[in-house]
Amino acid sequence: MRNFVIIGNKATTTPTFSLEDIPGTSGRLDILCRCVTAAFVLSHGIRKDVCVYLVLLGGEIPKTVRLDGETLRHLNPDERTTAALLKKALAVSATPDWALSTSGIFVRTGGLANVLEDLKGARMLCLREDGADIRSVAGCDISGDVAFILGDHMGIAPKEWTVIEQAGAVVVSIGPVSLHADHCIVLLNWMLDTNFLGDDQGRSLSSN
Repeated sequence: MRNFVIIGNKATTTPTFSLEDIPGTSGRLDILCRCVTAAFVLSHGIRKDVCVYLVLLGGEIPKTVRLDGETLRHLNPDERTTAALLKKALAVSATPDWALSTSGIFVRTGGLANVLEDLKGARMLCLREDGADIRSVAGCDISGDVAFILGDHMGIAPKEWTVIEQAGAVVVSIGPVSLHADHCIVLLNWMLDTNFLGDDQGRSLSSN
């Protein structure tokens, strides 16, 4: 399974934002919407082997929205439709346990530490421009579950970095140029689709 964890530093935890002005009223939830599209959307369908965790830190209590490609429905390529699905999820009464919003979309209270605890069996890679070249480190047992951790336009705050380090994530880079998070996700999916990260010994890095 390919897991993408995206941190929304100011992303709203309430459904009160306007679909007419997503960037200006939601704490840049539009960035996370684009990440969802990049992670799932194919030319004629969506990826079933992908799970996306949106860590929303813009409220008094953090919330996380999970999108599971295996059961995800009603996802279209446009940003507004994705935002509408997230709006519905944030209207659900959230507790520390996952609550179903719409098909394949779940919400709960809790932040990054909770997500990484859920993913502790996966190989964790955190993207940062000054990280090690992903091709030099990623060949270590990514034949099963892998989790990529990305920040939004504000990057990753020190508090979250502490959580990431404690989880044992490896800091990697996919190139020297700073890219948008959704562009990174497109490239990561391509790398796994084409086994671009495979080494000379033929270790497979494609997801199950």
